[in-house]
Amino acid sequence: MTFQDHLRALATQAITSISAAEAKDIYVVSFFIDNERDDPRQPTLTIGYNTEAQFRRSIADASDEAEARWNYAFWLQNELTVIGDLTRDPDGAATRRQWINELGLWYDEPTNPEEWVTTVGSTAALIGANFNQACVQLARGLHDDGVIATIIGKPVPVVLHELEYYEAIARRTEAANPPGLADDFTAWVRTG
Repeated sequence: MTFQDHLRALATQAITSISAAEAKDIYVVSFFIDNERDDPRQPTLTIGYNTEAQFRRSIADASDEAEARWNYAFWLQNELTVIGDLTRDPDGAATRRQWINELGLWYDEPTNPEEWVTTVGSTAALIGANFNQACVQLARGLHDDGVIATIIGKPVPVVLHELEYYEAIARRTEAANPPGLADDFTAWVRTG
């Protein structure tokens, strides 16, 4: 199984595990991208969602309604799945490593700190860029195949994010969704 196939299988399983009752209140799907153990060779994808009820509960704690709606810090922090996690998804972690090897990007941890700056830093950035692109393609495929709209009952944006928000997050989210679907989120990122 390829890494992209693994991403797709676990993401589809995660989305389809959402109950019909909960699905009615969902307005966004979260694709939280992080590096396990702060290791750029171990990117993970945590899939979750937020609901209108959670948004309403968060308004009083946020600086404004847009922050309560779009800032992950105010979301449910649910984890439908964590793809690539060494403990929770060991098969995905192994498949991810194989994929990084196939890309020619796997590296051993340098013993000399200067090697990090001269060699590993740019390789780590390429691993991150490829992982982000795989997540964009995954979200787009879930939209194109109707998985999200069928389970949630309507199209909702998939937000590809980290803990911080910046222009690249907005661009990835735009690419991951049908035109216009994530406009409210990307406008918030760009004006915040």
